[in-house]
Amino acid sequence: MFETLWPALLIFCLRCIDVSLGTMRMILTIQGKRTLSAAIGFVEVTVFITAVASVVRGPLDPLRILAYGGGFAAGTFLGMTLDRRLGLGDVVVRVISKSHKQMVAALSSVGFGLTLVDGRGGRGSEVGVVFSVCHRKRLQELLGIIRQVDRTAIVTVQEVREQVHGFFSRKRPSPPVTARAHLG
Repeated sequence: MFETLWPALLIFCLRCIDVSLGTMRMILTIQGKRTLSAAIGFVEVTVFITAVASVVRGPLDPLRILAYGGGFAAGTFLGMTLDRRLGLGDVVVRVISKSHKQMVAALSSVGFGLTLVDGRGGRGSEVGVVFSVCHRKRLQELLGIIRQVDRTAIVTVQEVREQVHGFFSRKRPSPPVTARAHLG
């Protein structure tokens, strides 16, 4: 029994590892991190080949095939979970809201950089479009504040591949520029 179960367990674990690495590699590739992506890709494909070789060695065993598929599914889940927990990279958040003035005040008070553009909704109502680039680790915090201010706001989130210049969100807001001038 153990002789049948051990290879299946190994295949399952190898697939979890290689698919998780593949998820992280794709994210890093999108973010333009070529060297790290290539290194992860090398490890990923080495683990993948080992898993495939374990499946096709000898007669086809349904348990090994199930372990291969199950490892793929679990690896996908694990990779996405790792991505969420690590929060690598930055995102741009766009918010369309009638409560844009309160939104700006709330987000600024906790250190999020933002840009406000005045606009008109489809039915002619006055709205504000708030843009903020933030670290993915702080995305849930930002979305929580948006929900508190305006539950009906339209929100979109998009990965940032590269940012040149601009204000990055800080954990604690700095004093206003006029206050900083008097500190020194």
